[in-house]
Amino acid sequence: MTDAPKSILVVEDDPILKNLLGHTLAGKYETLYASDGAEALKLFEEHKPVLILLDLMLPTMNGFEVVETLRKREDEGKTVPVIVVSNLGQIGDKEKAKTLGATEYLVKAEVSVEEIVAKMESLLAAAPTPVAPTM
Repeated sequence: MTDAPKSILVVEDDPILKNLLGHTLAGKYETLYASDGAEALKLFEEHKPVLILLDLMLPTMNGFEVVETLRKREDEGKTVPVIVVSNLGQIGDKEKAKTLGATEYLVKAEVSVEEIVAKMESLLAAAPTPVAPTM
């Protein structure tokens, strides 16, 4: 078993937030970036990240569609923690994201980058760790 950093997929089209998250996560996680939903699904397929930070308002394919597509999969996509980080703060948007399978929903204007990272780390700490087979 290696001590390689866990990979996190950040799906965000705002370069400022993407840059802030990148600096905050540097050295602790391998961070993958997607600027739209289609790119996010491609990166998920290639890298199987342990957690996804997902904006909803994206070009090409929105975040609701990404969550829905992931949860229909028969692999890690079905269970990977997805934290929606969006400017959409309406109750209906939150309920829709949760119904589709989002693990958490954070409104960008109401949280700091540090709070986003704390939520990520809390979810990762709670996730079951695979047990190596014994001989």
